Amino acid sequence: MSETPAENLPQPMSSADLEVVIEVQKAELDRLLKENTRLHKRIDQLLALQEREQVLRQQMQSVLGATARPPQIAASPELEARAKKAERRNAVLKQALSKLVDALERGRR
Repeated sequence: MSETPAENLPQPMSSADLEVVIEVQKAELDRLLKENTRLHKRIDQLLALQEREQVLRQQMQSVLGATARPPQIAASPELEARAKKAERRNAVLKQALSKLVDALERGRR
């Protein structure tokens, strides 16, 4: 017994069945719209957090960069003269210390 193609087609739905399907689809669409709104709010929160994190990271890098560099001293002739004098005194003290260490080592032998 073979079936005809007309027998394979679904039967038309009644108007009551169509109303139920439409109500179910409407409820599902409302649920999806609410979920979409909730997800967009969450995305906005996450983007705001990311922006804040970037600002904090930039501030931290600038603070770390500022502490890594020695403070800049305004170049003035008086400060330059004092710095050169201190460097010369430091060099003299290094030579004297080196001579003292050599003399102490020779005295131990």
